[in-house]
Amino acid sequence: MDSCQPCEKGFRCPGGMNHAICPTGSYQPEPSQPKCLSCPAGRYQTNPGQDSCTVCPADSFCPERSENPIECGEGRFSSEGQSTCASCGQFQEFDAESNVCVCQESFINEDGKCTCDSGKTLLDGECKLCEDGRFKNHTGTNSCDICDRRVMHGAFETINGTDKTSAASCACGKGKFQDPRNPQSDTPEGNCEGCMNLNLPEGVKCDDTIGLTLGTLPLNDGYWRSSSQSDKIVKCEIDASCVRTSPGDSCTIGHTGPICSVCTEGYNKNAVEVCKPCSSAGVSIGFYALLTVLSITTLYFVLRKIFGKEQLTVANVSKEIQKVTADDKHWSKRLKTKAKILTSFYQIVSKLPSTLSVQYPDFYRGFTTAVNSVFNFNAIGLISVGCFLPRGMYSFYGSFLMTTVTPIVLSLFLFLVTVKQKRNLDPYAANQLTSKRFSLFYGFTYLIFASTSTMSFTTFLCTTYGDDKTEYLIADRSIDCNSDFHKNFKLLSIFMILVYPIGITALYSFELWKHKEGIMDAQKRDNDQNIQHIVFLWRDYRPEFWWYEIYECFRRLSFTGMLVFFEPGSPPQLCFSMILALVSSLMYAYNQPFEKTEENTLAQISSVSIFLTLLAGILITLKENLSEEFSAQLGALLVIVNTLVFAMVGAGVLFKPIFKIITKFNEKHIHDAPLKSMGPEVAYSVDLFIDYFKRLVESNTNEAGWKPLDVKDWSGKKKKVKEWLEETGAKADWRCAGGDGPFDQARIKYVVDADIETMLREVEGINNRHNMSAGSFVYVIEKTKDWRQVYHAIKLPWPLRQRDMIYTEHIRREQEGDVLICSRSSEELNDTTSELSVKAGRMRAYMRIGGYRLRSLEGGRTEIVYLIDIDLGGSFTIGYLHRYLAQRYLKGVVDVHRKVAEASKREGGFSEPPPPLPIILTPFEMVTKGGGAKAKAMATNPMFAGMDKGNTSVEDSLNIELGRMIKKKASKSDNDENNIVVL
Repeated sequence: MDSCQPCEKGFRCPGGMNHAICPTGSYQPEPSQPKCLSCPAGRYQTNPGQDSCTVCPADSFCPERSENPIECGEGRFSSEGQSTCASCGQFQEFDAESNVCVCQESFINEDGKCTCDSGKTLLDGECKLCEDGRFKNHTGTNSCDICDRRVMHGAFETINGTDKTSAASCACGKGKFQDPRNPQSDTPEGNCEGCMNLNLPEGVKCDDTIGLTLGTLPLNDGYWRSSSQSDKIVKCEIDASCVRTSPGDSCTIGHTGPICSVCTEGYNKNAVEVCKPCSSAGVSIGFYALLTVLSITTLYFVLRKIFGKEQLTVANVSKEIQKVTADDKHWSKRLKTKAKILTSFYQIVSKLPSTLSVQYPDFYRGFTTAVNSVFNFNAIGLISVGCFLPRGMYSFYGSFLMTTVTPIVLSLFLFLVTVKQKRNLDPYAANQLTSKRFSLFYGFTYLIFASTSTMSFTTFLCTTYGDDKTEYLIADRSIDCNSDFHKNFKLLSIFMILVYPIGITALYSFELWKHKEGIMDAQKRDNDQNIQHIVFLWRDYRPEFWWYEIYECFRRLSFTGMLVFFEPGSPPQLCFSMILALVSSLMYAYNQPFEKTEENTLAQISSVSIFLTLLAGILITLKENLSEEFSAQLGALLVIVNTLVFAMVGAGVLFKPIFKIITKFNEKHIHDAPLKSMGPEVAYSVDLFIDYFKRLVESNTNEAGWKPLDVKDWSGKKKKVKEWLEETGAKADWRCAGGDGPFDQARIKYVVDADIETMLREVEGINNRHNMSAGSFVYVIEKTKDWRQVYHAIKLPWPLRQRDMIYTEHIRREQEGDVLICSRSSEELNDTTSELSVKAGRMRAYMRIGGYRLRSLEGGRTEIVYLIDIDLGGSFTIGYLHRYLAQRYLKGVVDVHRKVAEASKREGGFSEPPPPLPIILTPFEMVTKGGGAKAKAMATNPMFAGMDKGNTSVEDSLNIELGRMIKKKASKSDNDENNIVVL
């Protein structure tokens, strides 16, 4: 080669023959250069012989003479062409797009620094939300604040959906609510209080909700509080008035005021105290019903005046009333006492729901509202008066004036009418008119006594509700009891208390005390003109209970008026009312004050019904949130209990016509035999009566129409009856004494293996006479050789009422040796001793005819014929009860006398009357439905002669006392307790 060649780019030529390629990490951009250049910092060259170096990529660094880029590594970064890597700040990372360091995810940039936002804290290298029960209201990586320490005690939860950036995110947990009012709390937002610590925890819903506050505390339906900042929960009287349609509502639509008990404009309360819209249906149901009744009544009187024979004047109306009151058989007379008992009972029970503030079932409350409208003369309660009258006219004040002033106006009107009518009458007629008007006035005061007394006391019955310090009138919670108007109104109430509860009671007491001697004279009081003007006050009671209407005033006043002075629904009020009901029941049961037994029973049942109603009130109070099914059942049961009294009266009215229908189906006996019932001439002659008895016991079928009592006619198992008849040889028959009707006379003929004198002593010994009645006692009022008067108490099987009777027994020996012992009821003593039956809870029975004929037979035997004809009272006859009672009497006589004969034969005869069987009950056992060992032991020794009263038991003393009472009424004997025979 003749010449030198130029050195190429990427090569170096130091001179001479050397020609070398530039190695990696270097380059040579010019030709004919003696050396290669190193890649500067920030660039690199991977291949040899290159005329340039490559820019170092991002996130890598290239020192001088780099052959390859070097990665920066974790936590470091670089841009392109860098010879070194740089590091981002704390919690930063490099953003290649922006070519800058940025904060890591979950961090925020604050003044060039990465940190955690409010509501978050640094945890495991990340910014995370504060834990539940914590918050942070500033940025930074420090810990979150604890709600329990910084905000409110007990706050260990955070409201769902919040970012926990403020104290407002702190929340109370389930079952708690925030109460900011605690003055002792050292946290600014108060404490978390448990819902179970509220006065009525069942009234709130806080079991499943977090973050409840006092203001947002939701109530269950049926509960109320005075404001959103009140923690005093109150049970609504009517659940339906406290049903919320939206969270902000406190009452059902149409309701307002304390416990949602006041109706808003355009609403009026219905029968169950629920406010309903004033629609046409809401007004017309009660209003148009009353309007219809008034229209029919008006039309009736108009037609009477136009077409009647007499003009409709006060005098004619008074005449019609006099006709009714003069007729003792008129239905109004028979129902008067029962009506008084019903009125008193329903006036009490109709006021119990409102007086006790017990939430009885709606069905029962509707019932009591209707009853109150009738028996407390509050018919306006059936009309939606609030829909068409101004507020003042249908408020408590309007009702008060209507209830208390109206009776005074009517009484004044009655007085003026009476004064005017007396001007044209003679003194006797004027006195008669005055007496009748006074009687009418007393009846009127009896009817309005309960309602006016309750209304008078109600004015003072005020209370507060929840945290509301206002005292509201319980009868009308739209009235502030501390208002000046109400304070002045109390003065009128005090006057009405003096007029009604005090005035009427004092008037009754004065009149009854003044005339008590005349009232207690049972023989003359019905015709005593001096006490006829107060007949309404004493006619229903037995003479010795002349004071009972005064007690009735206090009893009714206690139930309807005095209960208002207790806190409504409180345990003392409920207990006091139950004690009243119990005492009332005992008073009726012990005293039996009414003339008729059924009226005493009615009064006792009414008291028991009140007691059961009060008992149900206590159960309702103790058991909150009754299920709908249980509430409906309880309401129906209470209505049944409360209508039982009315049903008894209705049954009593309908019993006779129903019984007449039933008796049509009873077995009848028709015969045309000549010997029928006794005539008047026989009844009033002892000798003729005994002759008639003899003919009757010896008569046959043709003479008296007797019909044999076959086995099929006897009660019990027919096989045993047949065996008994065959064993005893007894033959029984019966008949209708009148010849056409039910069986009323029965007789039985049998033979006993004992001589006639032994059986005569037994039959004359009254101790065993009637032990076939399974419990009786007998008292000899008066006795001679040939006759005696006897009081006999008879125990009948349940459910029949126990009976008693007074009869005269005659004894006559016939020439042929027969002995006749025949009995009949004593008319003379029946009327004078009838109150003893009532006192002992019995019904008076009448022995029309009964007795024995004893005839001596050969071999020392005796043939006995026993005849019985007893009117059991009421509406029962032997024909109706023949399968039980008639056979029991007949069979009992035979069995007792056979045992007497066996004992006589075994002992060789008796010198004294044989002892009675030990199964007979004493009077005490009959009264108490029980008995004791001492009483049964005394049955073996029926005579009480010489008894030391200091050692007698209660049962023995009662037996003697009953005997004394009968003896006193009879006023015919000076005999001592030896006359008493207890079986």
